Amino acid sequence: MPIPGARFRVKRTPAGPVRLAFRGKGNVVEAKNLRTGATHSPAEFKSERAKRRSSRTVRSQNAKHRGQIKAMRRMSGANG
Repeated sequence: MPIPGARFRVKRTPAGPVRLAFRGKGNVVEAKNLRTGATHSPAEFKSERAKRRSSRTVRSQNAKHRGQIKAMRRMSGANG
């Protein structure tokens, strides 16, 4: 069932055509495979966004740690 107030586009993929529903500033709120009928719901998109946010935090913490290690190595090399 189409989402009221959403804009729709069809994207061709190797798995077949997919209908995307957009709301707001280009956020995809629903994706439906037109060949199989499988629907990716708004709740699934919300949980995936949360997963991406948490993985970004971990990556940024690792990057900070790597930067600190490099700085310590530079300092110890200059003193040694």
